[in-house]
Amino acid sequence: MALSKFEHAKITGISIVVPEKEINIYDEAEYYNNSIKKIDRIRKMVGFWKRRVADNTTTPADLAYNAAENLIKEMNLDKSTIDALVFIVQQPDVINPATAYFLHDKLGLSQNCIATDINQGCAGWIFGIHMVSQMIESGAYKKVLLLNGDTPSVGIDPANRNSAPIFGDGGCATLLEYSEDRVESFYNIETVSSGFEAIVSPFSGTRFRMDWADEKEFELLHRLIHEKITMPTGMEVPLMGGYLDGIAVFDFTIKVVPENIKATLKYAGIQQDDVNALCLHQANKQIVQAVGLAAGFEEEKIPYTAFENYGNNTMCSIPTAIACLDKGIKKDKLCCCGYGNGLVSACAILNLENTYVSEVNNFIKPSYVKTRDEYIDYWRKKIKGE
Repeated sequence: MALSKFEHAKITGISIVVPEKEINIYDEAEYYNNSIKKIDRIRKMVGFWKRRVADNTTTPADLAYNAAENLIKEMNLDKSTIDALVFIVQQPDVINPATAYFLHDKLGLSQNCIATDINQGCAGWIFGIHMVSQMIESGAYKKVLLLNGDTPSVGIDPANRNSAPIFGDGGCATLLEYSEDRVESFYNIETVSSGFEAIVSPFSGTRFRMDWADEKEFELLHRLIHEKITMPTGMEVPLMGGYLDGIAVFDFTIKVVPENIKATLKYAGIQQDDVNALCLHQANKQIVQAVGLAAGFEEEKIPYTAFENYGNNTMCSIPTAIACLDKGIKKDKLCCCGYGNGLVSACAILNLENTYVSEVNNFIKPSYVKTRDEYIDYWRKKIKGE
């Protein structure tokens, strides 16, 4: 395990956005033999209810941009004081350069503000604030804007009941600043890389290369795109889609994550009773409760309303859960844990007592967004020099 502690990296603001389009599981009764009783049982057990999904012109960067614009406005931030922009993403706008440079430009940040991407999934928010805290604690950076965005719902067949009801989309902006006053935070990040293939998009990178000068390659690509594989469960899935080994992921989540949380509490010198709330990655109600209880927390300290109302918006799910906390819950001692592809479990003890946390706001599409046809036409003209 990788344990670390910071004393001067303070989270001063968090802003969350989700797409406006909402899908209610009761509107999808056709996939449950039109049985409301069956839906009621699934909702009670797994927590399926509502989720927010993006349209086909919205990218994770767009969601993150909107969250950042909201945070800058709501906190009346001077953009020129931001020293670094870090974008956590697993579906970048382009493979290179880093999408953070695009966001840097659209946000109008200073040339003295560095920008970079970090590829992470469901543990991305904790992983991100851990990395940014190191930057701040070093003294080299005083104010860093951390952005997260993901659109896991895009491309999922609505008939796929294993995935479609789970995933929602979201964007988050988090401001971290150097604090002269002592603000303690504790982290524990464990990497179980033997599970690298448990959650993976095997055909998404350069390991699967195409020779665009060879017409036979296009024939191969066409066949592969249409090829479907029958899983042991009997479900047919696209070969070129994402792969999920549900048993391996569940085993990792139940065995590794609770122990990761316990070790973090021990390192911080606190007990479960000292924690105001356990804000877990909102995988689903069943997993959230199982992990929380196995980590020694009482059920009332393990919220899952974020999943019920917004779905599993991966790396944005913990800040969404924080925004959904009951107003009476103090935020001076929160235990937060994200876990997912890698496989990685990332836990943190955070003090958000004086942190600005927005409501969960509806995404407003930036004016720069183009349709696919407009985007193609834009690059045709740019390459021609028009």
